[in-house]
Amino acid sequence: MRNSKPLSLVLLVAVGLALAQGLYLDLKAQKVVVKEGKEVLEEALAVAPGDVLEWRLVAENQGKDPLRQVALVIPIPKETFYLEGTASPLRLNGATIRPEFSFDGGKTFGLPPLKKRVRVVENGKEVEKEVEVDPKEYTHARWVLPELKPGQKVEVRLRTQVK
Repeated sequence: MRNSKPLSLVLLVAVGLALAQGLYLDLKAQKVVVKEGKEVLEEALAVAPGDVLEWRLVAENQGKDPLRQVALVIPIPKETFYLEGTASPLRLNGATIRPEFSFDGGKTFGLPPLKKRVRVVENGKEVEKEVEVDPKEYTHARWVLPELKPGQKVEVRLRTQVK
């Protein structure tokens, strides 16, 4: 991943906002490698096309009050694409929180399958059609926690592949 500056800036802003509320965030990317037939995670110091990265976001409420409607967002770097099915639902306080995805830079989110409108030519006429978004087009994944209690810690993760 040649240019990590935009991702770093987004993370710094998110971490700054989170710290103001007592929310600790830690996002790490590790390279997934297979050694002796088993997957292991290594530091992602250098990556090449085809490499798989696992992104883990840990969030902890270090404040004294519960936090409500906590959005945990993992941006998917443009040099990578999301590997479908790798963002698992989170079990928290008896609820299952399914990941939502965005394909428009984090402006809107929804549960898969996401849909978009495109213009196509059919029988010599331009028409607008609704089509399913390929998960490789996702730009962000988000889990919205109804409540994160004081001292509570959660982890969400997903995998991407380097283009």
